[in-house]
Amino acid sequence: MNYKVLYRKYRPDDFENIVGQDYIVKILKNSIINENVSHAYIFSGPRGTGKTTTAKVFSKALNCLENKEGQPCGECIFCKNAHENPDIIEIDAASNNGVEEIRNLIDNIKLTPTNGKYKVYIIDEVHMLTVSAFNALLLTLEEPPKHAIFILATTNIENVPITILSRCQRLDFKKINIDDIINRLKEICLKENISIENEALREIAYLSEGGLRDALSLLDQLSKSKEPITLDIVEKTIKTISQKSLQDLIDTIEDDNIEKFLELINDYRIRAIDYKTLVKKLIDISAKRAKNIKLTNNYQRLLFQDYKNLILKLTESLNKTNINVDSYTILEMILLELFSDNLTDKKDNFKLEDKNVKHEENACETNLNSKTFDTKTIEIRINNCFVNAQKVYLETVRNKIADKINLLEINGPAKAILLDANVVAASDKYLIFTCENDFIANNANLYLNDVDKELTNLLDCETYAIFISTNQWNLEKQKYINNLKNNYKYTFIPENKTIVEDELIKDVFDMSKIEII
Repeated sequence: MNYKVLYRKYRPDDFENIVGQDYIVKILKNSIINENVSHAYIFSGPRGTGKTTTAKVFSKALNCLENKEGQPCGECIFCKNAHENPDIIEIDAASNNGVEEIRNLIDNIKLTPTNGKYKVYIIDEVHMLTVSAFNALLLTLEEPPKHAIFILATTNIENVPITILSRCQRLDFKKINIDDIINRLKEICLKENISIENEALREIAYLSEGGLRDALSLLDQLSKSKEPITLDIVEKTIKTISQKSLQDLIDTIEDDNIEKFLELINDYRIRAIDYKTLVKKLIDISAKRAKNIKLTNNYQRLLFQDYKNLILKLTESLNKTNINVDSYTILEMILLELFSDNLTDKKDNFKLEDKNVKHEENACETNLNSKTFDTKTIEIRINNCFVNAQKVYLETVRNKIADKINLLEINGPAKAILLDANVVAASDKYLIFTCENDFIANNANLYLNDVDKELTNLLDCETYAIFISTNQWNLEKQKYINNLKNNYKYTFIPENKTIVEDELIKDVFDMSKIEII
């Protein structure tokens, strides 16, 4: 078989075909023209952006007999045999990272070039070298022979010792612009007779995250069927989602259409759309809409601050989502916060000003059917759990949850929340659960209605839960211990009661002796 994958077949062999790194190409060409070549370079940047390719082209240009303005001629013996040139030595530090490999290199470096002017050593993934190997390399970089040039390539510049960096000319490769990737893909599709929609090309370029090599690998994979490549084929094959579909998702929030929103989220979950790609696209779309609001001052239901907060929460979800929780549950809860606070406001078509007034009037009320729970609700449920919390209740609840949780016929969020949280205090009716952080706990509290219902069925008694972070639980436990010493007593607080701030504080700190852990 003579088939060669696209990223290898179309790897540039001169500076003109290197995509998206014009500034670096200019520096390297000028160094050849002006005969001002450094003895060591370090190429850093994301994968697939052309670091190794540029190193190979530069190596060829350095030894070219008919160099044209820094560009290899492609015709001389050195250019034609560049791939087999013994004076160009490539080392993969990922698999040859020991001190012995570097010492062998040092022993050979003293030998003059076989044919050309320079011996060029390309060390890929140089950050993988051991400390001893770096120390050995450092000795050579300090006083290299005139005929030796080092090109070190890395995707993790922060892991390269400063002693090495200080002896190299550093060139930082950037992610390649989407339009540049699309244009290159179009050229290759034309040469390979690949039929592809423009929308599909853009999706491939987006998925590559600025790496042309990854874009070519995706194109290679999609072109195997020989049928025209459509956006739908890209989505189904790569498990991604189009910008248009996510625009529709944001529109359901703008239109306050929660039914359509839940339908779309469920569709993404069923299709197993890649979560990280989806969230990154949502961040891009939200940022564009936020900028548009600032630029045009157009009225929308969602304001600039809404989109700003959404971007921050989506970013946090990428970093902190627990692997034991369905990622779509977190996404669903984040986005649900953007819908109207209750259906009454929606059905009555209140004006924005009226809705804000209504929200402020009800700020101290607890509505068990609401999707939003404030700090007072959390404190009330903690208080009510402490009224009659006992160790025997806690042990019973833990045993029942451990035995029955996986048998519950719960769909989606409620089961995921219960699987991931830890019950730390229990009374005859109230349970306190802890989560990893405030972000997860606050979002879990949006589903209290469903959780309460499932726990009531599981425990065969009326049950109400609350979720707090582990840090907050430690504070609540210490608060209990301190007040226990002062003979305060807890008293029950009805959840449907409107509570004045001073009254709430008085009730919460009115305590009795209880057993908790």
